[in-house]
Amino acid sequence: MVVRVQKWGNSLGVRIPKSIARQSGIFAGAELEILSRRGQLLLQPVSVPSLRQLVAQIKRSNRPDLLDWGSPTSSEMW
Repeated sequence: MVVRVQKWGNSLGVRIPKSIARQSGIFAGAELEILSRRGQLLLQPVSVPSLRQLVAQIKRSNRPDLLDWGSPTSSEMW
């Protein structure tokens, strides 16, 4: 698919066709990394770590003490 490079402020930009964006899992607001390899441009989505991955990186020394909040008193569930 051929697209046209356009001026966007002091930069250049291209529009990603909807079909390509859908196939690549790219959506409005997504972050992309732009790489230049041997004269070719490569766009790839920035991988966002899951909550599980982030929590796994917390050191024991940084974990807060657990608090006992008691039993539910109304319609709370935990």
